[in-house]
Amino acid sequence: MAISLVVIATSFLVMGAVVLALGVGIRNKVKAVRAQLATYNSELKTLTGRLRTEIDGYASLSAEARGKLRGAIDTVDSRLKDLDALVEVLQVEAEETALDAAAFLRTVRRSGRILSAARGLARRRRG
Repeated sequence: MAISLVVIATSFLVMGAVVLALGVGIRNKVKAVRAQLATYNSELKTLTGRLRTEIDGYASLSAEARGKLRGAIDTVDSRLKDLDALVEVLQVEAEETALDAAAFLRTVRRSGRILSAARGLARRRRG
C-alpha cells in the first residue's frame, strides 16, 4: 500500500510539474504576445495620428475650395445679371432705332409722294 501511495504521489508531482511547465510556457507566450501587441498599438497610434493630420488637411482644403467656388459662383451670377441688364438695354435701343428708321422711311416716302404730286401739278400747269 505504501508503494501505491508513493506511485500516486509521484504521479501527482509529475502532473504538477507538467502543469507548472505549461503555465510557465503559457506565461512566456502571453508576455511575448503582450510585447507584440504593445508594438502594434504604438504603430497604430502613430498611423492614426498621421491619418488624422491628413484628414484635417483634406477637410481644410475642401473648406477653402468650397469658399472659392462660392465666390466664383457669386461673381458669375453678378456678371450674368449685369449682362442681362445690358441685353435688355440693347433690346430697347434696337427697338427704338427700328421704330425711328421706320418713321424716317415713312417720312421719306410721304415726302417723295408729296414731291411727285407737286411735280405732276407743276407739269400740268405748265403744259
